[in-house]
Amino acid sequence: MSNVIWYASLAGISMGIAAYAIYMKRDKYQFSTYMVFYLFSATITWMGEFIVLGLFNSYAYKTGISQNPWAQNLLGHLLLNTSMFPAAATVMIAYSLKSGGIVLTTALFLLSEYIFDKLGLYEQHWWNYYMSFFNVIAFMLISRKWFSKMYKERRGLTRAVTYFFIAFICIHFPSPILLLAGKQHYKLSFIRNIFDDYYLSSVIFSFTYHLVLCLIFVYFVCILKKCYWKIVPFITCITILTIFKKMNILIIHDGWKFIYTILLQQISIAIFILIEKFTLKPD
Repeated sequence: MSNVIWYASLAGISMGIAAYAIYMKRDKYQFSTYMVFYLFSATITWMGEFIVLGLFNSYAYKTGISQNPWAQNLLGHLLLNTSMFPAAATVMIAYSLKSGGIVLTTALFLLSEYIFDKLGLYEQHWWNYYMSFFNVIAFMLISRKWFSKMYKERRGLTRAVTYFFIAFICIHFPSPILLLAGKQHYKLSFIRNIFDDYYLSSVIFSFTYHLVLCLIFVYFVCILKKCYWKIVPFITCITILTIFKKMNILIIHDGWKFIYTILLQQISIAIFILIEKFTLKPD
């Protein structure tokens, strides 16, 4: 069995469990509330992975889809951190899991990590199992605390921070997909000199760039109330991508068109604006 099948199966099972929990507890919270929280908690794991794996090379995913280890890491990250962690957080919220449920969930995470390690699907560098234990516990507790805050305080800084996380996953998600598909990448010399890898240097640039971009988006979409301000993110995106293209920071590969990148980014922004407009409405 190809390594990536194990990853896809674990991701599918995790998302299936989350979908079942949402369906069974559909009267507890609105579907839109579950969706916002799922995306929010997924972004927490993406940011944590960027630091622990991307910057400090703590472990390696052995997905087997490329000879390049960072391409394998990127796919493993996309599959697991968009499924396991947010699914666990969603189940915790849906069923109001207490300490016992959180400890059991953490044990399942550690068991999965151990099995993947023994099967050669995953390799620890300086990372250890006890770190995973504290990592999962902290993630679950922080997620539970933020859900309560986000659900009750649907305005002000709490709302803005929540939607900053949502904006990031909406805007950034196409970038690693296009990178893995060989359609485009980002290249900045000083980053490439520090992180001497095609995939890693591209991800570090796009991740950082999108974090800054989302601050702009949240300000014009969530904080300024006039509808006409929402056009600013669309214009900003086109302008910055055009500059990156002219400066050869954004590299488009054969068969892909720059206009496709623009359209994907515009669709992502539109999705974010719609999510912000129709979810977690202030009372």
